[in-house]
Parts: sequence; C-alpha cells; structure tokens
Amino acid sequence: MVAGRWELREPIASGGTSTVWRATDHKLGTACAAKLLRQRDAGQILRFAREQSRRLVGSHVVAPYAWAADDGTAIIVFELVTGGSLRTLIGDYGGLSDGTVVTILDQLLDALTDVHRAGIVHRDVKPANVLLQATGEGPLDVALTDFGIAIAESESRLTQAGMVIGTPGYVPPEVLSGNEPPLPAHDLYALGRLAVALIL
Repeated sequence: MVAGRWELREPIASGGTSTVWRATDHKLGTACAAKLLRQRDAGQILRFAREQSRRLVGSHVVAPYAWAADDGTAIIVFELVTGGSLRTLIGDYGGLSDGTVVTILDQLLDALTDVHRAGIVHRDVKPANVLLQATGEGPLDVALTDFGIAIAESESRLTQAGMVIGTPGYVPPEVLSGNEPPLPAHDLYALGRLAVALIL
C-alpha cells in the first residue's frame, strides 16, 4: 500500500526510471495504473509534480489524476487503459492497414491539439506512449500518455542549452543541436515518425 491509498497488484510496464503497476485506488474504489519511481531525487519529484498538475482533459489523452511521495517512494496515478500500446501492437502484427493508421493519426492529432492548447509540449510522442482502449468489437480508440518529460511552453526558456530530451528517431533534426527550445511542431514531427513506424 502506498500513501495509505494505492495497493499495487502487478507490474504491467517498465522503463528506465520507473515501473507501472496495475493497482487499486481504495479512495475511489477503482482500478488504476500507478507509476512507481525507482530513484527519488529532487529533479524527478519536481517533474512528477509538474506532470500531475497538468490535468489535461481530452478524449484521447490519459493524464495523471493524483500523485504522492511516501516513505522514499514517489507514485503517480492514471486511469487504467487495458488494451496495450501501439508498440506492442506493431511488434505482434507488423505494419497496419492505411485506414487503421489514418484513424490513429486523426485521434492523436486531436490529442495534440488539446495538449498544445494547454500550452504544453509532450516531447515524447512514440508508439510506446500511445495506449489502446479496450473496446471489444467497437471502433479503434487510442490515447496519448506519459507526460513525464513534457514541458510548458512558458518553461521552455529554462531548458538547459545543449540538452537533448526525447527518444532517438522521434526527435527533429534541429533539436539534436541542443539549442532549440521545445515547440509544438516537434510533437508533430514525432507524430510523422510514428506514422512511418505504423506502416513499416
């Protein structure tokens, strides 16, 4: 139990600095996804606090709804999305049909519209950060998630010169110099690279 509220059930994903667990939110009585930070330091805690505070609302965005630091552990909590990621989908089945790719891109453009309208640059648009809603026989429904390295455009001037943040292959060439502030256009470049990954 973390912070007396979230009971971790089983790990469902793992990254460089965190593990995502299927969990139970005992305050709400619902299942959720809980990202557990592996290492706790001031910079990461601030990033997680900023991530939680964004509270993005959009039909194709999964943003965090709560966070806590408890006994040396940091946790950030999201709605549980159970359909897996685009990375898993294309890993299992290869390239997708043109119609499916168009549907996914339309929904992600809607998501980025909401993100950019909120004054945020995601900075890590890629197949692993797009989740599939479990819809059964219903139409395909995807959601953009993982705002761990997102930044408000108003904060972009504070980005350290020479620092490149993002996933190789999804970062625009001009960003690789380390002197380009984060811009919404960079997310659109990454979306284009994501489209290529879905087709190949």
